[in-house]
Amino acid sequence: MSQQEMGRFIAEKRRAKNLTQEQLAELLGVSNKTISKWETGKSMPDYSVVESLCKELNITIAELLTGKEKDSESIPEYTKEQVELLLYKVEQMENEKKRRTIMHFDMSSGKTIEAGITTGSVLAMIISYAHWQSIGWAILHGLMSWGYVIYYLIRY
Repeated sequence: MSQQEMGRFIAEKRRAKNLTQEQLAELLGVSNKTISKWETGKSMPDYSVVESLCKELNITIAELLTGKEKDSESIPEYTKEQVELLLYKVEQMENEKKRRTIMHFDMSSGKTIEAGITTGSVLAMIISYAHWQSIGWAILHGLMSWGYVIYYLIRY
């Protein structure tokens, strides 16, 4: 599948539904120039609008990717690049979902997180003191628990 084939297919399906580029763009929340770029093969639809685009044109994602209507007996074939792009997009979505979940958790219950971190640090200090009988080791383990939290927040 090439971008041009996909673009021709989008244009064909849009015209079949008697939609102008402006009307389709409004339905998808993009500009009519974006639709024009898709249809001329200058760019491909962003993953965030693919599902909406397919819904509006009454096609499947597989049909969009291949640039032709699904033959009931054929199994779509994808190039290595298409599969890699799809896997990359899925990974991006999963990472974004993780980030949003963490940010939502942080924003909605900041006091809960603060209390949990403090409790964890105090618990680490108590266990360390009980085991090593040294306030130095207890403080070190308490600081290390905070270090892990900071690492986690930076990493994710």
